[in-house]
Amino acid sequence: MERSFNSQKGAVLIIFALLLTALVGFSALAVEVGRWYLARAELSKAVDAAALTAARNISNPNVNLVTLAQEFGFENFPVGYLGTPGEGDGAVHLDVTRVQTDAGVDTNQFKVTGTVSVFPIFSALFGIDTVVTGGSGVAQKNDVEIMMVLDRSGSMEGTPIANLRTAAKNFLDFFSETQDNDRVGLITYATGVQMPFPLGNNFVNLMKTQIDAMTIPPSGDRDTNMEDAIDQTDGSGGFTDQSGLTGDVRVQQFVLFFTDGIANAFRGDFTRDGTTYEGVIPDPYDVDWNTQLLHHPNTGQPISGLYFKPTGDGMPQATTTCSWPNTMWNIFLTFPVPGYPSPYCNIPNSVLQSYVVNTARQLAVNHAQELKDKGIQIYIIGLGNVDRTFLGKIASGSAFEYYAPTSDQLEAIFNAIAKEIKLRLVK
Repeated sequence: MERSFNSQKGAVLIIFALLLTALVGFSALAVEVGRWYLARAELSKAVDAAALTAARNISNPNVNLVTLAQEFGFENFPVGYLGTPGEGDGAVHLDVTRVQTDAGVDTNQFKVTGTVSVFPIFSALFGIDTVVTGGSGVAQKNDVEIMMVLDRSGSMEGTPIANLRTAAKNFLDFFSETQDNDRVGLITYATGVQMPFPLGNNFVNLMKTQIDAMTIPPSGDRDTNMEDAIDQTDGSGGFTDQSGLTGDVRVQQFVLFFTDGIANAFRGDFTRDGTTYEGVIPDPYDVDWNTQLLHHPNTGQPISGLYFKPTGDGMPQATTTCSWPNTMWNIFLTFPVPGYPSPYCNIPNSVLQSYVVNTARQLAVNHAQELKDKGIQIYIIGLGNVDRTFLGKIASGSAFEYYAPTSDQLEAIFNAIAKEIKLRLVK
Protein backbone atom coordinates (compact mmCIF):
# COMPACT_ATOMS: atom_id res chain seq x y z
CA MET A 1 0.00 0.00 0.00
CA GLU A 2 2.83 2.40 0.85
CA ARG A 3 4.64 1.52 -2.35
CA SER A 4 1.52 2.38 -4.42
CA PHE A 5 1.17 5.82 -2.79
CA ASN A 6 4.81 6.68 -3.34
CA SER A 7 4.52 5.71 -6.99
CA GLN A 8 1.77 8.38 -7.48
CA LYS A 9 3.69 11.29 -5.95
CA GLY A 10 5.09 12.39 -9.30
CA ALA A 11 1.67 12.35 -10.98
CA VAL A 12 0.10 14.51 -8.29
CA LEU A 13 2.93 17.02 -8.61
CA ILE A 14 2.43 17.23 -12.37
CA ILE A 15 -1.33 17.67 -12.03
CA PHE A 16 -0.82 20.38 -9.40
CA ALA A 17 1.62 22.22 -11.65
CA LEU A 18 -0.80 22.10 -14.56
CA LEU A 19 -3.72 23.30 -12.44
CA LEU A 20 -1.59 26.09 -10.94
CA THR A 21 -0.59 27.24 -14.41
CA ALA A 22 -4.21 27.29 -15.52
CA LEU A 23 -5.26 29.10 -12.34
CA VAL A 24 -2.59 31.75 -12.81
CA GLY A 25 -3.59 32.09 -16.46
CA PHE A 26 -7.25 32.55 -15.67
CA SER A 27 -6.41 35.03 -12.91
CA ALA A 28 -4.21 36.98 -15.28
CA LEU A 29 -6.94 36.95 -17.90
CA ALA A 30 -9.46 38.19 -15.33
CA VAL A 31 -7.16 41.07 -14.48
CA GLU A 32 -6.71 41.76 -18.18
CA VAL A 33 -10.44 41.75 -18.88
CA GLY A 34 -10.92 44.03 -15.90
CA ARG A 35 -8.50 46.51 -17.49
CA TRP A 36 -10.47 46.37 -20.74
CA TYR A 37 -13.76 47.05 -18.99
CA LEU A 38 -12.22 49.86 -16.94
CA ALA A 39 -10.95 51.52 -20.12
CA ARG A 40 -14.34 51.13 -21.73
CA ALA A 41 -16.15 52.56 -18.68
CA GLU A 42 -13.85 55.59 -18.53
CA LEU A 43 -14.22 56.12 -22.27
CA SER A 44 -18.01 56.02 -21.90
CA LYS A 45 -17.81 58.77 -19.28
CA ALA A 46 -15.66 60.81 -21.64
CA VAL A 47 -18.02 60.55 -24.62
CA ASP A 48 -21.02 61.37 -22.41
CA ALA A 49 -19.24 64.48 -21.12
CA ALA A 50 -18.38 65.49 -24.67
CA ALA A 51 -21.97 65.06 -25.91
CA LEU A 52 -23.42 66.98 -22.95
CA THR A 53 -20.94 69.81 -23.48
CA ALA A 54 -21.92 70.16 -27.13
CA ALA A 55 -25.64 70.16 -26.31
CA ARG A 56 -25.22 72.71 -23.51
CA ASN A 57 -23.39 75.13 -25.79
CA ILE A 58 -25.64 74.73 -28.81
CA SER A 59 -26.42 78.46 -28.92
CA ASN A 60 -23.00 79.71 -27.88
CA PRO A 61 -21.72 81.79 -30.83
CA ASN A 62 -18.20 81.99 -29.42
CA VAL A 63 -17.19 78.33 -29.61
CA ASN A 64 -16.72 75.55 -32.15
CA LEU A 65 -18.97 72.81 -30.80
CA VAL A 66 -16.92 69.92 -32.23
CA THR A 67 -13.66 71.28 -30.84
CA LEU A 68 -15.20 72.10 -27.47
CA ALA A 69 -16.78 68.65 -27.15
CA GLN A 70 -13.49 66.93 -28.01
CA GLU A 71 -11.63 69.04 -25.48
CA PHE A 72 -14.02 67.98 -22.72
CA GLY A 73 -13.80 64.38 -23.85
CA PHE A 74 -10.00 64.38 -23.74
CA GLU A 75 -10.08 66.00 -20.31
CA ASN A 76 -11.91 62.91 -19.08
CA PHE A 77 -9.87 60.40 -21.11
CA PRO A 78 -6.50 61.91 -22.08
CA VAL A 79 -4.18 60.27 -24.60
CA GLY A 80 -2.22 57.50 -22.91
CA TYR A 81 -4.71 57.14 -20.06
CA LEU A 82 -4.82 53.70 -18.36
CA GLY A 83 -1.83 52.54 -20.36
CA THR A 84 -3.47 53.06 -23.75
CA PRO A 85 -1.31 54.11 -26.73
CA GLY A 86 0.06 57.62 -26.62
CA GLU A 87 0.05 57.97 -30.39
CA GLY A 88 -0.89 56.25 -33.62
CA ASP A 89 -4.07 54.55 -34.70
CA GLY A 90 -4.64 52.93 -31.32
CA ALA A 91 -4.70 56.22 -29.38
CA VAL A 92 -8.04 57.46 -28.12
CA HIS A 93 -10.17 59.03 -30.86
CA LEU A 94 -13.40 61.02 -30.46
CA ASP A 95 -15.81 61.66 -33.31
CA VAL A 96 -18.41 64.41 -32.68
CA THR A 97 -21.43 64.77 -34.97
CA ARG A 98 -24.63 66.78 -34.84
CA VAL A 99 -27.57 64.50 -35.56
CA GLN A 100 -29.67 65.47 -38.56
CA THR A 101 -33.16 64.61 -39.69
CA ASP A 102 -33.78 62.52 -42.82
CA ALA A 103 -34.09 65.82 -44.69
CA GLY A 104 -30.62 66.89 -43.57
CA VAL A 105 -31.77 69.47 -41.02
CA ASP A 106 -29.71 69.87 -37.85
CA THR A 107 -31.41 68.77 -34.62
CA ASN A 108 -30.61 69.68 -31.01
CA GLN A 109 -28.96 66.28 -30.54
CA PHE A 110 -25.24 65.47 -30.57
CA LYS A 111 -23.60 62.05 -30.84
CA VAL A 112 -20.03 61.34 -29.76
CA THR A 113 -18.29 58.05 -30.58
CA GLY A 114 -14.98 57.11 -28.99
CA THR A 115 -12.48 54.30 -29.68
CA VAL A 116 -9.18 53.31 -28.06
CA SER A 117 -6.83 50.32 -28.09
CA VAL A 118 -5.74 48.61 -24.90
CA PHE A 119 -2.28 46.99 -24.78
CA PRO A 120 -2.48 43.28 -23.89
CA ILE A 121 -0.13 41.95 -21.23
CA PHE A 122 -1.06 38.51 -20.02
CA SER A 123 -3.43 37.88 -22.89
CA ALA A 124 -0.54 38.29 -25.33
CA LEU A 125 0.54 34.81 -24.18
CA PHE A 126 -2.64 33.54 -25.80
CA GLY A 127 -1.98 35.28 -29.13
CA ILE A 128 -4.06 38.43 -28.49
CA ASP A 129 -2.07 41.31 -29.96
CA THR A 130 -4.46 44.23 -29.45
CA VAL A 131 -7.87 44.95 -27.95
CA VAL A 132 -10.03 47.77 -29.29
CA THR A 133 -12.82 49.10 -27.10
CA GLY A 134 -15.29 51.89 -27.69
CA GLY A 135 -18.34 53.75 -26.51
CA SER A 136 -20.87 56.29 -27.70
CA GLY A 137 -22.93 58.98 -26.04
CA VAL A 138 -25.91 61.03 -27.16
CA ALA A 139 -27.18 64.24 -25.59
CA GLN A 140 -29.75 66.79 -26.65
CA LYS A 141 -31.12 70.12 -25.52
CA ASN A 142 -34.81 69.84 -24.82
CA ASP A 143 -37.26 72.53 -25.86
CA VAL A 144 -38.20 75.18 -23.31
CA GLU A 145 -40.80 77.84 -22.55
CA ILE A 146 -39.67 80.96 -20.68
CA MET A 147 -41.74 83.93 -19.55
CA MET A 148 -39.61 86.99 -18.78
CA VAL A 149 -41.37 89.25 -16.27
CA LEU A 150 -39.66 92.63 -15.91
CA ASP A 151 -40.29 95.46 -13.46
CA ARG A 152 -40.60 98.91 -15.08
CA SER A 153 -41.95 100.75 -12.03
CA GLY A 154 -40.89 104.27 -11.12
CA SER A 155 -37.89 103.24 -9.00
CA MET A 156 -36.25 101.73 -12.12
CA GLU A 157 -35.83 105.12 -13.77
CA GLY A 158 -32.42 106.03 -15.24
CA THR A 159 -29.44 103.66 -15.15
CA PRO A 160 -31.32 100.67 -13.65
CA ILE A 161 -33.73 100.26 -16.55
CA ALA A 162 -30.93 100.82 -19.08
CA ASN A 163 -28.88 98.04 -17.49
CA LEU A 164 -31.97 95.83 -17.32
CA ARG A 165 -32.52 96.22 -21.06
CA THR A 166 -28.94 95.16 -21.79
CA ALA A 167 -29.13 92.16 -19.46
CA ALA A 168 -32.48 90.94 -20.81
CA LYS A 169 -31.35 91.21 -24.43
CA ASN A 170 -28.14 89.30 -23.73
CA PHE A 171 -30.21 86.58 -22.08
CA LEU A 172 -32.11 86.06 -25.33
CA ASP A 173 -28.88 85.53 -27.30
CA PHE A 174 -28.28 82.28 -25.44
CA PHE A 175 -31.34 80.83 -27.15
CA SER A 176 -30.84 82.30 -30.62
CA GLU A 177 -29.93 79.04 -32.34
CA THR A 178 -32.89 77.13 -30.89
CA GLN A 179 -35.57 79.80 -31.19
CA ASP A 180 -37.35 77.82 -33.91
CA ASN A 181 -38.31 75.29 -31.23
CA ASP A 182 -38.03 77.19 -27.95
CA ARG A 183 -40.72 79.67 -26.95
CA VAL A 184 -40.18 82.85 -24.93
CA GLY A 185 -42.59 85.61 -23.91
CA LEU A 186 -42.32 89.02 -22.26
CA ILE A 187 -44.41 90.66 -19.53
CA THR A 188 -43.63 94.11 -18.14
CA TYR A 189 -45.31 95.64 -15.12
CA ALA A 190 -45.73 98.73 -13.00
CA THR A 191 -49.23 99.60 -11.71
CA GLY A 192 -50.55 98.15 -14.96
CA VAL A 193 -49.35 94.88 -16.49
CA GLN A 194 -48.64 94.45 -20.20
CA MET A 195 -47.62 91.54 -22.42
CA PRO A 196 -45.83 93.14 -25.40
CA PHE A 197 -44.66 89.73 -26.65
CA PRO A 198 -46.82 86.63 -25.99
CA LEU A 199 -45.06 83.29 -25.71
CA GLY A 200 -43.80 82.32 -29.15
CA ASN A 201 -40.99 81.14 -31.42
CA ASN A 202 -38.41 83.21 -33.34
CA PHE A 203 -38.40 85.69 -30.49
CA VAL A 204 -34.88 87.09 -30.29
CA ASN A 205 -35.03 90.14 -32.55
CA LEU A 206 -38.70 90.89 -31.95
CA MET A 207 -38.34 90.74 -28.19
CA LYS A 208 -35.21 92.85 -28.25
CA THR A 209 -37.23 95.55 -29.99
CA GLN A 210 -39.89 95.35 -27.27
CA ILE A 211 -37.27 95.44 -24.52
CA ASP A 212 -35.65 98.52 -26.04
CA ALA A 213 -39.10 100.16 -26.05
CA MET A 214 -39.62 99.41 -22.36
CA THR A 215 -39.66 102.71 -20.46
CA ILE A 216 -40.73 104.03 -17.10
CA PRO A 217 -44.46 104.87 -17.36
CA PRO A 218 -45.84 108.35 -16.72
CA SER A 219 -47.09 109.52 -13.36
CA GLY A 220 -49.97 107.40 -12.10
CA ASP A 221 -48.57 104.09 -13.36
CA ARG A 222 -45.36 103.71 -11.40
CA ASP A 223 -46.19 101.20 -8.65
CA THR A 224 -45.36 97.47 -8.41
CA ASN A 225 -48.19 95.10 -9.29
CA MET A 226 -46.31 91.82 -8.88
CA GLU A 227 -49.29 89.58 -8.30
CA ASP A 228 -50.97 90.34 -11.62
CA ALA A 229 -47.67 90.05 -13.49
CA ILE A 230 -47.11 86.56 -12.06
CA ASP A 231 -50.71 85.56 -12.71
CA GLN A 232 -50.55 86.53 -16.37
CA THR A 233 -47.63 84.18 -17.10
CA ASP A 234 -50.17 81.37 -17.10
CA GLY A 235 -52.98 83.28 -18.78
CA SER A 236 -53.76 84.07 -22.40
CA GLY A 237 -50.47 84.34 -24.30
CA GLY A 238 -48.63 82.60 -21.46
CA PHE A 239 -47.49 79.06 -20.82
CA THR A 240 -48.76 76.03 -22.67
CA ASP A 241 -51.13 73.95 -20.56
CA GLN A 242 -49.36 70.66 -19.86
CA SER A 243 -51.87 69.17 -17.46
CA GLY A 244 -52.24 65.47 -18.12
CA LEU A 245 -48.92 65.15 -19.97
CA THR A 246 -46.35 62.66 -18.71
CA GLY A 247 -42.88 63.79 -17.74
CA ASP A 248 -41.17 62.39 -20.84
CA VAL A 249 -43.15 64.66 -23.17
CA ARG A 250 -43.43 67.80 -21.02
CA VAL A 251 -41.64 70.95 -22.11
CA GLN A 252 -39.67 72.52 -19.27
CA GLN A 253 -41.14 75.88 -18.26
CA PHE A 254 -39.45 78.74 -16.42
CA VAL A 255 -40.41 82.19 -15.15
CA LEU A 256 -37.64 84.79 -15.02
CA PHE A 257 -39.05 87.32 -12.56
CA PHE A 258 -37.23 90.61 -11.98
CA THR A 259 -38.10 93.33 -9.46
CA ASP A 260 -36.50 96.16 -7.53
CA GLY A 261 -39.46 96.93 -5.27
CA ILE A 262 -42.18 95.58 -3.04
CA ALA A 263 -45.67 94.39 -3.92
CA ASN A 264 -47.89 97.43 -3.33
CA ALA A 265 -50.76 97.07 -5.83
CA PHE A 266 -53.16 94.36 -6.91
CA ARG A 267 -55.77 93.75 -9.57
CA GLY A 268 -59.36 92.92 -8.68
CA ASP A 269 -63.06 93.40 -9.31
CA PHE A 270 -64.80 96.41 -7.78
CA THR A 271 -68.53 97.19 -7.73
CA ARG A 272 -69.80 100.77 -7.79
CA ASP A 273 -73.43 101.86 -8.28
CA GLY A 274 -74.34 98.24 -8.92
CA THR A 275 -71.87 97.80 -11.82
CA THR A 276 -68.70 95.69 -11.52
CA TYR A 277 -65.40 96.96 -12.94
CA GLU A 278 -61.88 95.58 -13.09
CA GLY A 279 -59.19 97.84 -11.70
CA VAL A 280 -55.98 98.19 -9.71
CA ILE A 281 -55.48 99.92 -6.38
CA PRO A 282 -52.15 101.76 -6.54
CA ASP A 283 -49.74 102.21 -3.64
CA PRO A 284 -52.08 103.00 -0.71
CA TYR A 285 -49.43 105.06 1.07
CA ASP A 286 -49.13 107.53 -1.83
CA VAL A 287 -52.78 108.42 -2.44
CA ASP A 288 -55.55 110.65 -1.20
CA TRP A 289 -58.05 107.97 -0.23
CA ASN A 290 -61.16 110.09 -0.56
CA THR A 291 -60.44 111.30 -4.10
CA GLN A 292 -58.24 108.51 -5.52
CA LEU A 293 -59.39 106.63 -8.61
CA LEU A 294 -58.87 102.97 -9.46
CA HIS A 295 -56.32 102.42 -12.23
CA HIS A 296 -56.61 100.55 -15.52
CA PRO A 297 -55.16 97.00 -15.27
CA ASN A 298 -53.10 97.39 -18.48
CA THR A 299 -52.29 101.07 -18.96
CA GLY A 300 -52.04 101.71 -15.24
CA GLN A 301 -53.70 105.10 -15.65
CA PRO A 302 -56.61 106.34 -13.47
CA ILE A 303 -60.12 105.32 -14.56
CA SER A 304 -62.35 108.38 -14.66
CA GLY A 305 -65.19 108.33 -12.14
CA LEU A 306 -64.25 105.00 -10.53
CA TYR A 307 -63.20 105.70 -6.93
CA PHE A 308 -62.02 102.96 -4.61
CA LYS A 309 -63.00 104.83 -1.44
CA PRO A 310 -65.11 104.90 0.60
CA THR A 311 -65.68 101.19 0.78
CA GLY A 312 -69.11 99.69 1.24
CA ASP A 313 -71.63 97.50 -0.54
CA GLY A 314 -71.15 99.17 -3.95
CA MET A 315 -74.87 99.82 -4.46
CA PRO A 316 -76.44 103.08 -5.75
CA GLN A 317 -77.20 105.71 -3.15
CA ALA A 318 -80.92 104.94 -3.21
CA THR A 319 -80.32 101.33 -2.16
CA THR A 320 -77.02 101.35 -0.30
CA THR A 321 -76.89 100.31 3.33
CA CYS A 322 -73.95 102.67 3.96
CA SER A 323 -75.83 105.95 3.37
CA TRP A 324 -73.41 107.25 0.71
CA PRO A 325 -72.13 106.29 -2.78
CA ASN A 326 -69.38 103.73 -2.29
CA THR A 327 -67.23 101.06 -3.91
CA MET A 328 -67.34 97.41 -2.89
CA TRP A 329 -63.95 95.66 -2.94
CA ASN A 330 -65.02 92.20 -4.07
CA ILE A 331 -61.76 90.72 -2.81
CA PHE A 332 -63.14 91.22 0.71
CA LEU A 333 -65.20 88.08 0.02
CA THR A 334 -61.96 86.10 -0.38
CA PHE A 335 -59.77 87.97 2.10
CA PRO A 336 -62.04 89.52 4.73
CA VAL A 337 -60.81 92.53 6.68
CA PRO A 338 -60.37 91.32 10.27
CA GLY A 339 -62.84 92.97 12.60
CA TYR A 340 -64.94 94.62 9.88
CA PRO A 341 -67.98 92.60 8.80
CA SER A 342 -70.13 93.39 5.77
CA PRO A 343 -71.10 95.97 4.53
CA TYR A 344 -67.67 97.47 5.32
CA CYS A 345 -68.92 101.02 5.67
CA ASN A 346 -66.38 102.45 8.08
CA ILE A 347 -62.97 100.86 7.58
CA PRO A 348 -60.20 103.32 8.59
CA ASN A 349 -57.66 104.33 5.95
CA SER A 350 -54.79 103.00 8.06
CA VAL A 351 -56.39 99.55 8.13
CA LEU A 352 -56.98 99.58 4.38
CA GLN A 353 -53.39 100.64 3.68
CA SER A 354 -52.01 97.59 5.47
CA TYR A 355 -54.68 95.44 3.85
CA VAL A 356 -53.68 96.46 0.31
CA VAL A 357 -49.98 95.67 0.79
CA ASN A 358 -50.60 92.41 2.66
CA THR A 359 -53.14 91.26 0.08
CA ALA A 360 -50.86 92.17 -2.82
CA ARG A 361 -48.06 90.11 -1.28
CA GLN A 362 -50.29 87.15 -0.49
CA LEU A 363 -51.78 87.10 -3.98
CA ALA A 364 -48.27 87.13 -5.47
CA VAL A 365 -47.24 84.16 -3.33
CA ASN A 366 -50.48 82.31 -4.15
CA HIS A 367 -50.08 82.80 -7.91
CA ALA A 368 -46.45 81.66 -7.72
CA GLN A 369 -47.50 78.51 -5.90
CA GLU A 370 -50.10 77.80 -8.57
CA LEU A 371 -47.31 77.88 -11.15
CA LYS A 372 -45.00 75.68 -9.08
CA ASP A 373 -47.80 73.17 -8.57
CA LYS A 374 -47.85 72.80 -12.36
CA GLY A 375 -44.12 72.09 -12.52
CA ILE A 376 -43.16 75.62 -13.62
CA GLN A 377 -39.89 76.78 -12.04
CA ILE A 378 -39.49 80.41 -10.97
CA TYR A 379 -36.23 82.34 -10.93
CA ILE A 380 -36.14 85.52 -8.86
CA ILE A 381 -33.80 88.43 -9.59
CA GLY A 382 -34.00 91.15 -6.95
CA LEU A 383 -32.29 94.50 -7.35
CA GLY A 384 -31.29 96.68 -4.42
CA ASN A 385 -33.04 96.67 -1.07
CA VAL A 386 -35.75 94.09 -1.76
CA ASP A 387 -37.55 91.86 0.74
CA ARG A 388 -35.67 88.58 0.26
CA THR A 389 -37.91 86.64 2.62
CA PHE A 390 -40.97 87.56 0.56
CA LEU A 391 -39.27 86.91 -2.78
CA GLY A 392 -37.99 83.60 -1.49
CA LYS A 393 -41.61 82.47 -1.14
CA ILE A 394 -42.10 83.17 -4.85
CA ALA A 395 -38.92 81.43 -6.05
CA SER A 396 -38.67 77.68 -6.61
CA GLY A 397 -36.06 77.39 -3.87
CA SER A 398 -32.88 79.11 -2.76
CA ALA A 399 -31.03 77.86 -5.86
CA PHE A 400 -33.43 79.97 -7.93
CA GLU A 401 -32.81 83.25 -6.07
CA TYR A 402 -30.38 85.89 -7.35
CA TYR A 403 -29.83 89.33 -5.85
CA ALA A 404 -27.94 92.31 -7.24
CA PRO A 405 -27.01 95.22 -4.95
CA THR A 406 -26.49 97.44 -8.02
CA SER A 407 -27.88 97.30 -11.55
CA ASP A 408 -24.46 96.90 -13.19
CA GLN A 409 -24.51 93.30 -11.90
CA LEU A 410 -27.69 92.39 -13.73
CA GLU A 411 -26.01 91.31 -16.96
CA ALA A 412 -23.85 88.73 -15.18
CA ILE A 413 -26.86 87.38 -13.30
CA PHE A 414 -29.05 87.08 -16.40
CA ASN A 415 -26.18 85.31 -18.21
CA ALA A 416 -25.70 82.90 -15.32
CA ILE A 417 -29.40 82.01 -15.27
CA ALA A 418 -29.43 81.47 -19.04
CA LYS A 419 -26.53 79.02 -18.72
CA GLU A 420 -28.19 77.28 -15.79
CA ILE A 421 -31.46 76.86 -17.66
CA LYS A 422 -29.60 75.36 -20.59
CA LEU A 423 -27.88 72.90 -18.25
CA ARG A 424 -31.29 71.87 -16.92
CA LEU A 425 -32.51 71.27 -20.48
CA VAL A 426 -29.76 68.86 -21.50
CA LYS A 427 -30.09 65.13 -21.03
